[in-house]
Parts: sequence; structure tokens; C-alpha cells
Amino acid sequence: MSTIYITGHRNPDFDSIASAFVYAHLKSRVDPENEYIAVRCGNLNAQTRTTFEKIKLKAPRYLKDVKTVVADVVNREVPRLEVSDPLQTAIGLLDDTGLSLLPVFDKNSNYRGIISSAEISHFLMRETFGARPTYRFRTENLSKVVPGRMLFSGESPEFTAPIMIGAMPYERSVERIAALETNRPLLIVGLRRDLVEYAITHDFPAVILTGATTKEAAELDFSLYKGSVYLSDVDTAETIRLLRFSTPLEGILETEAEHLDVGDDFNQAKKALSASGRRGLPVFDEEQFIGIVSRGSFLDRPRKNLILVDHNELDQSISGARDANILEIIDHHRVGSVMSREAFSLYTRPVGCTCTIIRQLYRQHGIAIPTEIAKLMISAILSDTVLLKSPTTTEEDRQTVEGLSRHAGIDWLEWGQEMFDSGARLADINPDLVVSGDFKTYESRDVRFGIGQVEVQTLGDLDEVIPRLNSSLLKIKENKALDGTMLLITDVMKDDSILLLRGLEDAADSLPYELSEEGVWNLPGILSRKKQLLPEILRAVDETRSKNR
Repeated sequence: MSTIYITGHRNPDFDSIASAFVYAHLKSRVDPENEYIAVRCGNLNAQTRTTFEKIKLKAPRYLKDVKTVVADVVNREVPRLEVSDPLQTAIGLLDDTGLSLLPVFDKNSNYRGIISSAEISHFLMRETFGARPTYRFRTENLSKVVPGRMLFSGESPEFTAPIMIGAMPYERSVERIAALETNRPLLIVGLRRDLVEYAITHDFPAVILTGATTKEAAELDFSLYKGSVYLSDVDTAETIRLLRFSTPLEGILETEAEHLDVGDDFNQAKKALSASGRRGLPVFDEEQFIGIVSRGSFLDRPRKNLILVDHNELDQSISGARDANILEIIDHHRVGSVMSREAFSLYTRPVGCTCTIIRQLYRQHGIAIPTEIAKLMISAILSDTVLLKSPTTTEEDRQTVEGLSRHAGIDWLEWGQEMFDSGARLADINPDLVVSGDFKTYESRDVRFGIGQVEVQTLGDLDEVIPRLNSSLLKIKENKALDGTMLLITDVMKDDSILLLRGLEDAADSLPYELSEEGVWNLPGILSRKKQLLPEILRAVDETRSKNR
């Protein structure tokens, strides 16, 4: 099963949010083999949020981007080790799985560190240099590594000690043991009663008997011994070789290894792994261990699957869209330049709303539209066409609204008026959000400008907010390095608009609208940014550029 994200454009309006939600519903029924997830790449405006709540639907979740991140390549199916596990268990798992590292946890499942060939090599090599090595032993690990059986366990389940072999004559052995001073050894010895008794009386932490049966070992007096006695089924040399691999991981693992986060960028994580000098790194989601990545994780870069609705230009889409696999585009705007690595399906019609197109796709696939989905589609069409009064409205939009209204059992005009009434007052909204909420950028003859649009029930509070809106227009102009910024404020009840403009001074003089005050124009009968305002702005820009040549 593949995951496919469906998203509208940045600074989403109602249609952008609703189209993603509705199309995800349709695709999930047409293609249940894949997972379709509706997402949004911007905030919900008041009208959209209120309508979703009214219909009792959950709006698409916010998704920052669709860039490839560590979460897309992390190996989550990783065996886990405990700090008490013997080294041999880790070596076996690394060999069996072919993994470059394994995570190690304590008994409470708290992450403690990693074990890899680097830590194992360091452990095995360090005993070659310097003083006589000591080892950490855990008595329960002996039977996991050394063939044999525990005769009895002592008072200390874990201890640190050097290894001593009882192969020399008694006096020489005692001399060597005495040279260790207080560092009492683990003794590996055959059936030598003298050395065993010495180990008992001097409180050695453990004795491993080689070449002895249980019956023979029982003849030795261990009644006063507080240590552990283990009977090895292999010879002394093999016992010594295996014994080191019974060492618990706690003293071998790397506790300070750097780690990656699931949200780290693919390329940055690849560089971090290379710079670490390791073959792999652990991956976390905040404080929670998730899995591991290795060098092989970064050989191929996976790309997220994406369907675009209500837009077709990647500059207007979710961040990372250029690196995604574009599977489909459903839109009612002019088609711009879409750079895609693979062929994709394109559904476009000159209608007033993307949901109008999706209604036809429901019909093509023979999928019934649930009542709540029908209400959402009606709301989107009425929002995008301003109650079917915008010049972008087509007969197909009207028929779609009427048909869906009969299906949902509602009066579309009453429903639409209530929806517009639910919008917040202009004076109550952050001016930056008013300008950027539905803001689109355009370019003509090397002139870059942006137009935002907001729909209101009344222009009565406009005078008190114009200074703040102008400040926000200047701010976005500077932040986006635009030549001009505009805000079209549409009164949906009177079918009129007001235009605020900052920049493009020469082009502004060519606009065919009444200037009511500096930077403010009256636009009676203007409802559509795309069909009514934009053509005039483009004409004015072209005329100005021609005159200045």
C-alpha cells in the first residue's frame, strides 16, 4: 500500500481545503489498495473552520512539506537488546540481520545506546594493550555463551574480575594470584582440589570447572563458598575464548553516539551520517527511539506521492512538491508550467470551483456522495463563486449546486448566506492573515506582484483597518521581494469590492477604477480576482512597460 497526499495550494481558500478532503474520500473508495490522505499547507480561515465544524467533519491536517526526510528511509523493524545481554547475542544478531548497529535498552525499555562492530572491535582490542584486562561478568550469561551448567549461583549476580587459569603448580599459581592484590579473579581450573579450596577461602567471585562431571564437582566442599560455580562442557582454551563474549553489553555499548530525528532532511541526514564515520545511526522522534538508518538507506531517495487540487503551479503548492511524484492534478485555473518526472493525469475544466469537477468524477466512477460530503461541496462552490454571482460561475456550477442541494435536503442560498455570515469581522482578524490568507503571486514582463482577496459581509469597518492592512501589504511586498502587492476586499452582499495597492505606482495610474483615496480604489461589480481584476492589472503593467521602453 502506498501513501498518497492530496493538497490544495498555499494560503488555502475554502475550495482548496474542501477539494482535498472530498477527493481523498472519492479516491479511497475507487482505489482502496492505497491510502489517500487529505492535507493542507496553510491555515484555515474562519469560514472554512466554521463550516467543517457545522457539518461535523474534521478538516485536513496541516502538513509542512512533502520533502524526503529520515522518516521515509528509517528501518523500524530492528531487534532490541538489553544492557544485560551477553556480547555474543549482539554479535549473532548483527551477523544474522546484516544490520550495521543495534539499539540497547535497560530493563525498563529506556534507550541506553548502540552496539556495532566498532564497539565490539574496541572491546576485543583493548585487552591487547596495557595492564591485565578485567571483565564484567553476569552469572546468568555463562550458560548463554559457554556450553555447560551452573552448579550454583553465588551472592553476586554481577562482578568485575580478571581471568586466572589454574594450570601452573600450586605455589606459582598462588604467587600470581597474590600479585593481583585485591583484584580477585574468576578462576578457570580442572579438578584441582588445592586451587579450588584456595578460591573458596579467598572469596573468589566465581570458579569455572573444566573437565569435571556434576558428581565429581559435588565431592568438593563448597559449603562455605559465597561465589558461583559453573561446570564447563568444553576444554579450558575454548572456555576462555567464549567467556569474554559473556560480558554484558552495558560496559561495551556506545552511550554518546549522535542520532538523527525522523524529520531531518534526507540530504542533511546523509551528510551527517557520512561525517560521523559510522555505518549507521539511531533515529528518534523527539525522545522516542524509532529505528536506525545505514549508508544503504541513502542510496535511493524515495519521493512522496502527491495529487494537486485547485492549483497546478508548483510555486503555489506545498513545499517540496518539485521533488514529489505528481500523480494527478485537478484544477479550474489556467494551466501553467508543471515540471514532472513522470506522466500524470490532468483534470481541468473552465468552471468556478474545483469541487464542481470532482462532482463529475464521482459520477464517472459511480460512487454515491454522502450527505455531509455534498454539503461540503456546496459550501466550497458557493464560497468560490460568491453565492454563484461571480463572473467565474458557469451553468455547470449552478447545476451542481442545485443537484447537491436536493441530495442534501438544504436550501443552498440560505445555507450560503449563513456560511458567509460565519466569517469574522475584518477588524477582528490579524491584518497579516487577511492579506496572506488567500494570496497569489503573478509575473508579467519581469514585473512580480501579488493579489490577496478577502470576502466580507460589510465594508462598514474598513476605515479603521486600512492603515493596518497597508502595513501588512508593505511587509509582504518586502518579504517576497515583489514590485507590488494588492488586497481585493469583496462585499459579498453588495457585489462590490475595494482594492488596496502598494507599489506599481505607474501601472496604478492606468487602472480603470475610481480612486477614493491614496492607494484605495472602488471596484463596483467586481467579485473575481482571476477574471475581472487580474486582466486589468496585467494590461496596466504591460502598457507601463511599453511606455517606459
